[in-house]
Amino acid sequence: MKNIANEFGERAVTLCDGRAGLRGGLEVKATADTNLPIIEFTASDDTLDRYDEVIEAKGWDLTNYRRNPVFQNSHKYGDVMHTLGKSLLTEVRGNALVQRIEFAVAINPVAKLTYDLYRGGFLNAVSVGFIPIEWEDGGGATAYRRKFLKQELLELSAVSLPANPNALQNALKAGAVDLAELRDLAEFLKEFCSAPAAPVTQSGVSGTAGDETQLLHWVKQLIR
Repeated sequence: MKNIANEFGERAVTLCDGRAGLRGGLEVKATADTNLPIIEFTASDDTLDRYDEVIEAKGWDLTNYRRNPVFQNSHKYGDVMHTLGKSLLTEVRGNALVQRIEFAVAINPVAKLTYDLYRGGFLNAVSVGFIPIEWEDGGGATAYRRKFLKQELLELSAVSLPANPNALQNALKAGAVDLAELRDLAEFLKEFCSAPAAPVTQSGVSGTAGDETQLLHWVKQLIR
């Protein structure tokens, strides 16, 4: 396999297991179960993305991911607060990678907020982290700059959290979230925001960062 860092330059990032890999975002095609905190996402498909790249669905290696199929907040792994749920199903259907995510709404207030924002249409994207195994360059007569033929899925994340303050305010006005949930979230976040930041881990993500402090600030403004 080619050297990923050399091949992809600044696009290469350190993923959850310490290996260099890539991340690719996709506007969500989501279907919510009305009775359970479960949303089915089209996590990736073989359409041309914003990098002018194509990820072939049939090339996904899901073996390692299925052993620990967590759903994270913005590719963060330093604290348990960033684990938003788990994948109940991860499979390739036709030209798409489909994942059915159960959100940990009863345990993690951040997961509850995230679920409500997706269900209400205030979050509209997920992002896969993967290790490229085999690819080909395009150009010329091809529409793509690069096509990934084989790749290993390491992570799936909600993006972007924390949501911007307007999204939170609009979600509150629309009834997608309520004040009681935001108060619970504020209490939960206080514990993490008052603690010193954890050192950067092998995955390159610190445990408690400015994002959580900013989210706490926005939530406090809404519950006044």
